[in-house]
Amino acid sequence: MLKKTAVLAILLLLVFCSVNAYAQQAAADQNAGTKLWRGVVNVVTSPLEVPKQIYLTSKDDHVFSGVTYGLAKGLCFGVMRFTSGVYDTVTFPIPRYGKVLMEPKYVFEGWE
Repeated sequence: MLKKTAVLAILLLLVFCSVNAYAQQAAADQNAGTKLWRGVVNVVTSPLEVPKQIYLTSKDDHVFSGVTYGLAKGLCFGVMRFTSGVYDTVTFPIPRYGKVLMEPKYVFEGWE
């Protein structure tokens, strides 16, 4: 009986340790520094939304649509990304670090 209890205790300890290690890794990816970095990067790179949206709209439709609608869309997305970056920069000490206001997290993602 003592052997079974010892084996069960060791197995439970291993499970709890592995779960704790996984939770720490997930929490390490979402902290105040990450939120501050995301905010600063989005403020600085927000003007890149204009060429990105022109390119994506031109690729989906045609060039004239990209120059007109894509330009307007890029300006709106640029303002949204700038605002999202300011929000993340100002509120970086406040928890909910993983909450992203704009998808994708950075302007460099989603050019496909």
